[in-house]
Amino acid sequence: MLENILKRVNLFDVLFILIASIAIVGFWRGVWHLMDIFVFPNNYIWSAITTILAGILILIIMSRYK
Repeated sequence: MLENILKRVNLFDVLFILIASIAIVGFWRGVWHLMDIFVFPNNYIWSAITTILAGILILIIMSRYK
């Protein structure tokens, strides 16, 4: 089974997945950095707690109205 998968994988697919993965990680790294700057910039703990709670609240609201 693994041999069949490896025969079908080409270099373009691998490069595409690698570039897309780097882009996704870079995007979320930037989002987190902006949150650290704008949400309680002088208090890392409160910034982290606030953004975690905000994320959970958004997920709850979105799950209710799917």
